[in-house]
Amino acid sequence: MNAGAREVFFQAWGQDTATLLQRGGQLRDLGNEVVVKLAASQAGSAACADLAGRDVPTLLTAVYAPSQAIVAAAAGATYIAPYLGKLQDAGRDGMADVITMQEILTATGSQTRVLLASVRDVTAIVSLARRGIQHFTMAPPVADQLFADELTAEAVRTFEEAVLATST
Repeated sequence: MNAGAREVFFQAWGQDTATLLQRGGQLRDLGNEVVVKLAASQAGSAACADLAGRDVPTLLTAVYAPSQAIVAAAAGATYIAPYLGKLQDAGRDGMADVITMQEILTATGSQTRVLLASVRDVTAIVSLARRGIQHFTMAPPVADQLFADELTAEAVRTFEEAVLATST
């Protein structure tokens, strides 16, 4: 983990709690930056609770229902990862579901944070950041959209032109 990352997420795999715990422990042994990802299944949630009890940072992933946010908070998960795009593809109101998850975590005083995945546009990021969500994963083209504003681009051009005009 010499790349300077504060957190690196690795997925544990297995069908039962004991296997998930074994593999989660092995992943964590890679370094203190490792956050162990576990599916939001019953076995994954049980493994999450055990690892969190040992101060191992965890993320419950594939969270698709607000009720799973309650389970994650009770298990002591560091993060939950709802997949906004997949919720919307399934015909659900993904924005409303994610907002409800955030409201549940806030209302219960949980330390669990939403790390929103499968974000496909900046509008969703802005809307959900207004609701208190601070962590997002996105594809590079979506990240590029965060910087796309014509007024900013024009200001950059103006600044460069001013520098060139004064340096000759």
